[in-house]
Amino acid sequence: MRSALLRDADLAVLCDCDTLFVADPRPYFAKNLVAAAVVDRPNPPIELWDIMLRRAGLTRRRPDIAVASDAATTIFENRNGGLYVLPGTLLGELDEPWRKWAQWLEAQGDVLGDYVFHIDQIAFALTCLELRIEPELLPKALNFPTHLPAADIGDGAPIILHYHRQVDDSGMLQPLGQPTVDRAVAFVNESLAKPAMIRRKRRLLLHVGLPKTGTSALQRWCYANSGRFLEQSIRYPTPSADTEMPKHQFIVSDLMTGDLSRTARAVAEGGEECTVLTTEGLTNHLYDFRPIGLEKIRDLFEAFHLTAFLVHRKPEDWLRSYHKQCAINPRIAEYCYGTGLDLHGFGELPRVRKLMNVPNLGQDCAAAFGAQEVVTADYGSDWLARFLGLCGYTPTEKVELEVTNESLPDWLFEAVLRINRQPFSDHARIAWLGSLQRFASSRHIGLRKHEATAHSCDLWRELDPKLVDRIASPDARWAGYQELLSELSRR
Repeated sequence: MRSALLRDADLAVLCDCDTLFVADPRPYFAKNLVAAAVVDRPNPPIELWDIMLRRAGLTRRRPDIAVASDAATTIFENRNGGLYVLPGTLLGELDEPWRKWAQWLEAQGDVLGDYVFHIDQIAFALTCLELRIEPELLPKALNFPTHLPAADIGDGAPIILHYHRQVDDSGMLQPLGQPTVDRAVAFVNESLAKPAMIRRKRRLLLHVGLPKTGTSALQRWCYANSGRFLEQSIRYPTPSADTEMPKHQFIVSDLMTGDLSRTARAVAEGGEECTVLTTEGLTNHLYDFRPIGLEKIRDLFEAFHLTAFLVHRKPEDWLRSYHKQCAINPRIAEYCYGTGLDLHGFGELPRVRKLMNVPNLGQDCAAAFGAQEVVTADYGSDWLARFLGLCGYTPTEKVELEVTNESLPDWLFEAVLRINRQPFSDHARIAWLGSLQRFASSRHIGLRKHEATAHSCDLWRELDPKLVDRIASPDARWAGYQELLSELSRR
């Protein structure tokens, strides 16, 4: 009665564990009505009802009705507790009085005697009287008893069998002795005898980032070990061909355009028990995706049991690292790439603050991608073991990730910010950032790409050595940088 899931449902169907559905009963249920079948026997007898109603201070609202399997009557609200059909919106209203009357009835043993066994059922009737609810009367077929004498029950076509203890030693339902009912029992027994066919959904592990939490190293390891993954029924689909890291960046592009065809091909690559997709862009751009793209990806992922895996760091450590990455990236103002903001100003940006709110980010990932669960892991923990466990992968040797994208030292990063604050063209900015890489030989992928672009596109001529004082600070670490600029600019 207090289940949030049931309270949100159109109807909550509460049934005994000794009921068996012969056919789909939903066509017989009305959406907004409380409904149940009348009791089979006058439990308790009508004279006891008269006493209890007086004690409870309640009166009949409808004439008494015949019970289902006896020549007797009961009050209109006395319904068989084997099946209640209740609108989800009414569960909260029914909960407190139903519990109240059940507790009250426990003190009425002098009247009820052996009928205390039916307290919950009787309490339901008292609750309906108090709340002025007149339950819809369901036919016997929706709560068909098989534990009473066949002559009392009669024949009929049951939709739900209420069999009580009428089973044999192998758990099969016993026939009643009425031809139509017995055919339904035989049908049920035949179904019970068949081996259960349970179709489990394949698992899909969606590694969503965050950026700057070892994603590049993980993606390289997964790709390098994709063959070992396959040996344990784990598929690492073909990664994007146009990215430095072997990741599934096409998911981000698909979500931006609303065309999920590339992602659909990836999840259809094989029939392994688990598929692993990874790109930190799923958190980095979570709040940039088109709603139509998210709707389509939820439909696509519906065929899987989807787990989203999210790695996070201490906020101050992550902010410092992400700030550096965004400043080095090619300029895209919408995403704050190529920024000249200092750390404090960068941390106040709305999109950055959203990424730092890990609890909300996890919930938003679940809603966006349709994940059944979101697993978060701290970067300082053994998050790799957690990831491999979610994959279902058992390592045959120690797994170590190779660092592939080292953060820049602060003195060099300050030069990046100073470059970004200059009114340089995109080509000039690339040349200046490339010169930093040529000078410092960093292990940062982004800075190395700028150097490669400046070299291959002949952008060194965009450098002006006279501007060196705007970029480099006057200390020994920059010794030789001006000479390098002069050399590069002459090429």
